Amino acid sequence: MRKFFPIVFATLLFAACNTPEPEPKGTTIQFTETDEIFPNPERGLFVQIYYTSADLNSHANATVIDRNRESSAKLTLYLHSYYLTDYMESDIPQEFLDRLETNMNALREGGAKVVLRFSYKSSMDQSARPWNATPEYVHRHIDQLTPYLQKHSDVILCMQCGFLGSWGEWYYTDNGYKQNPTKDSDYEMRWEVLEHVLEALPADRQVALRIPGYKRRYLKMRGDSTSSPLTAEEAHNGSYKARICGHNDCFVSSSNDVGTYMNGDIDRNFWAEDTKYTLMGGETCEKCSYSNGVNALKEMEKYHWTYLNRDYRESVTSMWRQDGTMDSILTRLGYRLALEKVTLTSQPKVGGTFEAHCVMNNRGFAAPMNARDVELVFVNAGNPSEKHIFKQDVDPRFWMPGETSKFTLSCVLKDLSAGEYKLYLNLPDPYPSLHDDPRYSIRLANNDMWEAETGYNYITTINVNGLPD
Repeated sequence: MRKFFPIVFATLLFAACNTPEPEPKGTTIQFTETDEIFPNPERGLFVQIYYTSADLNSHANATVIDRNRESSAKLTLYLHSYYLTDYMESDIPQEFLDRLETNMNALREGGAKVVLRFSYKSSMDQSARPWNATPEYVHRHIDQLTPYLQKHSDVILCMQCGFLGSWGEWYYTDNGYKQNPTKDSDYEMRWEVLEHVLEALPADRQVALRIPGYKRRYLKMRGDSTSSPLTAEEAHNGSYKARICGHNDCFVSSSNDVGTYMNGDIDRNFWAEDTKYTLMGGETCEKCSYSNGVNALKEMEKYHWTYLNRDYRESVTSMWRQDGTMDSILTRLGYRLALEKVTLTSQPKVGGTFEAHCVMNNRGFAAPMNARDVELVFVNAGNPSEKHIFKQDVDPRFWMPGETSKFTLSCVLKDLSAGEYKLYLNLPDPYPSLHDDPRYSIRLANNDMWEAETGYNYITTINVNGLPD
């Protein structure tokens, strides 16, 4: 059982404009942070797997996924790249769609999530042209994939827009999609693909574009004259602006990341702000003077990185392992939430109101980006089958990196019997298919809190008294 520390408050006089928010009075429980590397959902290094029409039997395996979860990198993410090379002038056959469904089911069984990308060619050589299908078949293929994206959105972290150009990165394009667009009219066909993909996915999932200039131009062409990055008020509201994120596949690979930042500081400043509320991830592509671990950490922090390719480029990732920065990358990719303290402000009584004031630190590069439930859980210490779950009106997507967040958990203990209860904080996935799977709950970066069999984070044990007077 955790020890309680009484709080003694002193009254200090400040100017009204400098008066800090008063600390809650009550019984405070302090927590210690851990530097342990452990798996958590929707963040971290990923394994990239390629699927082609020539190799329909190659697919994710739940056993392999589980083994990767227990590896030193504690992997819970994959990037699945589907190449529709043989279907550029036809529908996607059912056997290929069945393989997609098999993979999604394997991810769920293995406790993992995926970043998706669909494209047609993996070469920029002239001999590989055309590099993408015609608009007719691009849109036909998106229509075919839509039911699968909707059905399996629970295990999708995000989708990279793809479909256009070699590797789906929108540069080496043809078949009506102009390779070097300059006029607004040159981009309109691209935006039709982007909006079709946004519609194919549920409104709670984001779609990534390869460079920040694409999103800036899209916003301007759709009426945002300033092409401004997201604000906290606009974030996570289901709009296209809130759902368009980015991926950088030449991270720290040159002074402008090999053309990623075509407009210099304008693009850099945009992504630095926009990625506070949108997903960012990708991979390196070249080793250079910008690739050193110190610079990589600085860039990941600035652009709020959530996911990174484990294997590419190996010359860069091996350098990070050698210079000692990889452990920091492993722990800080995405969110890393650590509870500092919890103050219980009332004596818990059956039928009474209970409040717990929490102070949470985020040591990661980013906030959690997809919706997540917050639950206060009471489990009877003598009869664990008696469990009471109270869902909270708190949004972890605003627990910002490098900041301390304060929030209050409250409930009315109307259905509890008198007795001793273990008190937990649970941060489960809101999808019903994943909610009760502990592998999809967030583990806090604290010592002596995680309960692996339930996915709960232990706060303390309390005594709930009988009915109030």
